Amino acid sequence: MKHRSLIFAAIFGALGLVACDEGDIQEQQNQFQNSRKVALLTTHISGRDSWPSQYNVVLASFAENSNYAISQSTLPEDIGTDLFQMTMDLADENISTVELCITNRLRQRVATFLEQPLSNIQGDTLRLSAEAVNLGMFQTIQDMVFTPTCARCHGLGNTPAAGLNLSEGKSYESLVNHVSSKEERGMRVVAGNAASSLLHKVINGDPSGVSFNHSNMIKESSTLALIDHWINAGANP
Repeated sequence: MKHRSLIFAAIFGALGLVACDEGDIQEQQNQFQNSRKVALLTTHISGRDSWPSQYNVVLASFAENSNYAISQSTLPEDIGTDLFQMTMDLADENISTVELCITNRLRQRVATFLEQPLSNIQGDTLRLSAEAVNLGMFQTIQDMVFTPTCARCHGLGNTPAAGLNLSEGKSYESLVNHVSSKEERGMRVVAGNAASSLLHKVINGDPSGVSFNHSNMIKESSTLALIDHWINAGANP
C-alpha cells in the first residue's frame, strides 16, 4: 500500500498537479500581468482621413536614433469628433519613444504630432495627451516645410518673393490652381498632377524660369514624396 502511494505521488508530481505548483504558476501569471506596460493616447483628432494609402496614421514605438517603427497600431478611420483613446503594448526592450505619427509603407517616420520618451512612464502607463491634434496632410506640410523653411522668403516680408505667400493661412490659396507669376511656367500646384506643378519642379531641382535654386531647400526624399503625394491625392486643404 505504501509502495502504491509513492507511485501516485510521483505521477502527480510529474504532471505538475501538486497544489503548491499550481500556486507557483498562478503567481508567475500574476507577475507577468502586473509587469505589462502600455502607452495610452488621449486626445481629440481631426484630419485623420486626409492621408492617401501610401501612409499610415499610427501610434508607434521607436528605438533611439531610428526613424523606423518597432511596432505600430493604426488609428481607426471612423474616429469622429469625440474624445479618442487608444492603447498599445510596450513589450520590446529597445523602445525609446512612443509617438502619434505618420509612417510610410516602410514604417519610416514621416511626421510626428505627439511624443513621449519611455522614461516618462508612470507606473505601467505612458500617457500621450493633448486637447486636440490636427492630423491633416496639408497642415502637416505647412508645419514641417512651408512655415520653417519657405515662409522666410515667401511670406514674412511685405512683398513675398515671386508673389508667393507660404505663411500660415495664406499658402493654400497662393498655391493650388494659382497661376505662377512666371506665366510661361503654368500653375504652382495642379491638383491631382504633381509632375505638372511648378512647386514639384522647383523643389526637385528644375531651375528654369526661377532666379533662385531651391533644390537644396528640402533634402529629405520622404518630404519631397510627401508633397507629391498630397498634390496627386487632390491637393486638399
